[in-house]
Amino acid sequence: MHSQTNSDKQKILDSLISVVDTYNDNYEKIRTLTSNAGQFRYSKDSRILIDKAIRISQTHNNAKLLANSYYSLGNFFYYNSQLDSAEVYLDKSLSYVNDETMPFLRASNLMTKSAIYRKQGNIPLALATMLNSKRVLDKIDTSKLDESQRHKFKGESSVLNNSLANYYNKMQEFHKASKYYDNAYKASLSLGSYVNAGIIISNKGEMLLNQDQHEEALMFFKEGKLLKEKGNAPMRFIMSSVLNIGHAQSKLKNYDEALKNLNEAHQFYEEGDITENLTIAKNYRGNLYVETGNYNLAIKDCNTSKDLAIKAGNLELTTDACDCLFKAYKAIGKYDKALENYQLLSKTNDSIFNENNIKKQTQQEMQYEFNKTQELNALELEAKEKQSKLYSYLAGSGLLLVLVLGFFSYRNKKQSIKLAKQKSLLEATVDEKNVLLKETHHRVKNSFQIVSSLLYLQSESVEDKEAKIAIKEAENRVRSMVLIHQRLYNKDELIGINTKEYFSDLVGDIIESHQFKSDPIAYELDVEPLILDIETITPIGLILNELIVNTLKHAFDEVTSKSKIRIKFNHEDNKLILKVIDNGRGFDGEVKNTSFGITLMKALSKKLKAKLSYTSKMNYGTEATLVINNYNLL
Repeated sequence: MHSQTNSDKQKILDSLISVVDTYNDNYEKIRTLTSNAGQFRYSKDSRILIDKAIRISQTHNNAKLLANSYYSLGNFFYYNSQLDSAEVYLDKSLSYVNDETMPFLRASNLMTKSAIYRKQGNIPLALATMLNSKRVLDKIDTSKLDESQRHKFKGESSVLNNSLANYYNKMQEFHKASKYYDNAYKASLSLGSYVNAGIIISNKGEMLLNQDQHEEALMFFKEGKLLKEKGNAPMRFIMSSVLNIGHAQSKLKNYDEALKNLNEAHQFYEEGDITENLTIAKNYRGNLYVETGNYNLAIKDCNTSKDLAIKAGNLELTTDACDCLFKAYKAIGKYDKALENYQLLSKTNDSIFNENNIKKQTQQEMQYEFNKTQELNALELEAKEKQSKLYSYLAGSGLLLVLVLGFFSYRNKKQSIKLAKQKSLLEATVDEKNVLLKETHHRVKNSFQIVSSLLYLQSESVEDKEAKIAIKEAENRVRSMVLIHQRLYNKDELIGINTKEYFSDLVGDIIESHQFKSDPIAYELDVEPLILDIETITPIGLILNELIVNTLKHAFDEVTSKSKIRIKFNHEDNKLILKVIDNGRGFDGEVKNTSFGITLMKALSKKLKAKLSYTSKMNYGTEATLVINNYNLL
């Protein structure tokens, strides 16, 4: 089955090489090659992908490409237990990393280096490196990341928390380890990364195993295996769960099931030449043999494991192998061998857990917290400075706004005062002109009044009846104009005359001045109240005067109680219409044009662009109509 798997893996690798050659984007080539090497958990077969990535990067001599390619090569050596080589290439990758554009790659490099130091037993350096990695991630402003970058950030944080948890688990600080495992597990599930979630919960299972909670640990290992299978993890990942399940069952003394799982994992690692995991499998199986009394098999497995661990420089696995050998040799009475392994066990344990390391660990944690606090304080101070600048800007803007508003307010006030003075001056001027105009109308009226009086006196001294009538008519005409100017100066209407009031006064005055044999003739006024200027009302008044006088002279042989004159005046279809209607005797034919009154009315009608017409029927009366087209309505 494993042979078939390796064949399939080779086909996949060959296919990837061919596909990448078709890409135009060099970074996409490197990303595809290195990410697939990671998917294969940096097995020895995957080296072909990394080597091609390095060749492409060197050809184009691009820092970003080289940083990613050497990081992948460093991981390859790490996963194949060549820790020194791994550190060399990780350092080479870091030399090309740009902190501004590649913070994630720097954090990932430091995480792998931390794991190297942990395996080498340099716990303080491992912790310091890991905390540096965390600090790099802490500095990333996640608000500026796009969706894919935030996803990557959460993934990197999840891996970092898992690594920190592994460290605290090794140091038997289980409370801290549990907290980091839980954070990493939840983050991985939220990202849908079932493989990572499976790895993390398996790591927590190891922590529980260290606390002798064997049943719970077995449950976590099985859950981890299911999650890896759900995420289609490589067989190497799933086999890691098989190895852990075998180890937990061994602790639970389910030796047959434990040996079955351990043998399956051992065979997989041996055929795949996966040294580190093979070392662990031999240790687990050696301890199982110790538990079941198969000491020679235990010594064989653990001796091989010890050699592999020492060769890889892995102190953690070296201590496990020494512990196994110590118990096996002691059980068979080979105390010298037991002592030899016990001394090596103590020595490696001391190098990992000695007091100096604990002190350095505490110092590293304190330093990290101090640096983090300093950075937070610096950020807070920067935020306050920005806030202060913002407030200053707002205050300056507000002051400038107040000054601008004040300036415009002052200018408006000054303008208002100036306008008020001008208004007052204009009002005074208008009042003065109104007074002058009233005075003018008053004087005109007085002049007309004098003329009217002179005409009256003249008429009284004239014997000839025709002359007397002519003077009387002239007097009436003058009186019609007197009424106009009298109204203009008596009221505030200096430039306009109300037709209803004027016509009422004029008609009343004409009727009153006429000499009737008995009672005055009855008359009726139907006048629309309009305001007309003096240029319009004066000729209309004169024409109305002539029409009424003519009616009184010619319409009635004798004025009786049935005699009546109706005067109508209205505005209709943009015309002014004046009608004088009587119920007198009427006439046939045309109106004679020989009289002065008719001539005067025609002349005045021309000025008003008016048309004067008569409609008359014998014994039914006459209707005189004046249609005015030229007028000024105020």
